[in-house]
Amino acid sequence: MKKLCTFTISLILYSLTETSCFWRIKHNEEVDGDLRTDCGFVLFMTPEPVEEDFYNTIIDFRIPTWKYEFFLVLIFATDEINRNPYLLPNMSLKFSFVVGFCFGTLEKMDELYLLQNNTSKILNYDCGISVCDVGLTGPSWTTSLKLMTYDRQPKIFFGPYHPILSDNIQFPYVCQIAQKDTCLPKAMVSLMLYFTWTWVGLVVSDDDQGIQFLSDLREEMQRKGVCLAFVNVVPENMQLYMTMAGIYEKQIMTSSAKVVIIYGEMNSNLEVSFRRWEYLGIHRIWVTTSRWDVTTSKRNFSLDPFYGTVTFAHHHDKVSKFSNFMQTMNTSKYPIDISQMRTKWNYFNCSIYKTNYSSMNHCSFNTTLEWLSQHKFDMVLSEEGYNLYNAVYAVAHTYHEIIFQQVDSQHIAKTQGIFYDFHQMASLLRNRVFINPVGELVNMNLREKLCAEYDIYNIWNFPHGFGLKVKIGSYSSYFPQSQQLHISEDIESSIGETPVCTP
Repeated sequence: MKKLCTFTISLILYSLTETSCFWRIKHNEEVDGDLRTDCGFVLFMTPEPVEEDFYNTIIDFRIPTWKYEFFLVLIFATDEINRNPYLLPNMSLKFSFVVGFCFGTLEKMDELYLLQNNTSKILNYDCGISVCDVGLTGPSWTTSLKLMTYDRQPKIFFGPYHPILSDNIQFPYVCQIAQKDTCLPKAMVSLMLYFTWTWVGLVVSDDDQGIQFLSDLREEMQRKGVCLAFVNVVPENMQLYMTMAGIYEKQIMTSSAKVVIIYGEMNSNLEVSFRRWEYLGIHRIWVTTSRWDVTTSKRNFSLDPFYGTVTFAHHHDKVSKFSNFMQTMNTSKYPIDISQMRTKWNYFNCSIYKTNYSSMNHCSFNTTLEWLSQHKFDMVLSEEGYNLYNAVYAVAHTYHEIIFQQVDSQHIAKTQGIFYDFHQMASLLRNRVFINPVGELVNMNLREKLCAEYDIYNIWNFPHGFGLKVKIGSYSSYFPQSQQLHISEDIESSIGETPVCTP
């Protein structure tokens, strides 16, 4: 068995005194089968309390590992709302899922397309005949885009922001909850300048978003004196990509640039390239977004403490009640396997690891597992998970407003929860403004206009699926220019150190 150099990890953490640390243990076979599918969820209200075995009844299948977080977030958010006497009083918020959309989503779409062509009625929901449910779809915009063409049900997309879905004429019933990466090029160039990485490579997808990012990044680089060693624009067409793959590979291997920026969609030819480069052992500092937080199959790893992936993630505060919910939830009420949370990032105290690392100097994988077993699962919400959490609250606040409009117009209680205008529902969702339980002001109408704030992480993938993530800084355009980028004071002391660990 290959050894996992826990001494290296300890030395890295020992030099970082003001950071947040995270761990995960994730096997490649747990995720490979789930990368190409999404889940479509539905939120709805009932005047009755949630039945004790409701979720055990509807979730009568093994939840795919990759989608486990989404089910946890929906269970937590709806439970939190149903316990809140000031939000949707006398009503219960529940969720279900669109049958078949957790497995083989694209195949299910094709079936629906054939069905729709043989019927004159628009599929799915029609407000006024039944409760006006709201769909939640994501995180892949390509799959969700196909789903959104089949019905007029109001929907919230909880994946990364995409400009196509913001077209209110083409998609009048679709809202996005994620913020647009308007300031990402400035944030990345600030990081380049801080570490004097002035000779970098760039790989983007050949689509509207990729080309726009290339244009914005190149403009910012020219202003700040950062040079592009090479630019790879990876085509979406597989046949065209295959003719170019060898050129991309040779270019990145022969270039002297040790830092490469990656921007584009997962589940694409760009991801195929990235996974191949990792498999071939091409060691670079990959600078990218949080969606590229992937586990690779490569078992060898570099002992360079700053080798790995540097990701920019939208900043959000910790949902502290989520941790408590997971640790105290009634597992007989929900079809939950707590051990599944090991595949997601979990918080841990850096200082505890630094204090105890001397007892872990055997560098064995079993020793690391023993250390991990001493810590509770304290799962970190991914960006998509946090977006989904906000989406549930956006729907709850919209339902709440419509119900009180009914009361004000003297509708009887019997009609509460039945809405006659899906245009109204979608419009209210799109303009929804609320403060979530974490204290963040969520303005659905300004998600594409405001600059996102970023947390910056360094990620290492070690053998046997063990991952380590450390927050190394942050970026906010709302501070004076000299203060927009903040990097942990001690991070520079760890760069360039190459500790030795004997097997």
